[in-house]
Amino acid sequence: MSFFKNKKFQASAAVISAIVLILAVVLVKYCSRRAIYQPPSEAGEPEGITFFDLGENSEFSSDVRGKLKDRLGADAIERWNTLDLSINYHGFLRKFFPELHEINKKLNSPLGERVEHNTIKLAYRYARKRNVPFNYVELVFSNYTKKPLYFYIKSKQEGSNIIDVVTKKYGKAKTVHWVGEKGTSLYWENSRSILIISIHDDRYGNLEYHTMIYYVPNLEELLSRELQQREHTEEEIKKTGKTAF
Repeated sequence: MSFFKNKKFQASAAVISAIVLILAVVLVKYCSRRAIYQPPSEAGEPEGITFFDLGENSEFSSDVRGKLKDRLGADAIERWNTLDLSINYHGFLRKFFPELHEINKKLNSPLGERVEHNTIKLAYRYARKRNVPFNYVELVFSNYTKKPLYFYIKSKQEGSNIIDVVTKKYGKAKTVHWVGEKGTSLYWENSRSILIISIHDDRYGNLEYHTMIYYVPNLEELLSRELQQREHTEEEIKKTGKTAF
């Protein structure tokens, strides 16, 4: 009887071992599949209007700065800058882009005092040496989120090619004819990003193209962060006053 019992025990052990082996194989395959699958990053593909692969959801980094240097040449970097979103002539944004006008008002003092913001500004003054159709490029990022706030690009005659490229990518532009001024602006909207290309003569009678890309959600986020910062500072001042007496 002990012989049969040992045989049964050995058979049971063999079955259990086989089951464990099968489960192990299944688990390894499952884990391998989980390891291969990578969920998309939060940033993902650049959203809205893009410039050199930078969009509404992109973030500034040393790597981004290095790639921009390769494309646009040496940069000048500044932190804590004033922000003025106005373009073309006084009252342009108020008449044609009231949302941007309101944001610009909140970013600046109604008394004309200097207001600096926690931002990173990159300026490229010699981009033409890199065979790109830009005479000047200015890129401004929030230092809270590292996301872009606005991009400004100035071009000469080559700017007409920029219009062709943008039209192919975003479709036909809407047109704004300046009021009381000589000039025209074309604009596109994408994912709350606004791109405006303004065309007018320089002082020598040659055409100039001024491009502005506004990342509206990021500008609103900057204002929200600054409001939180002010409220925190005011609260700290109140606490100090209470403990001082």
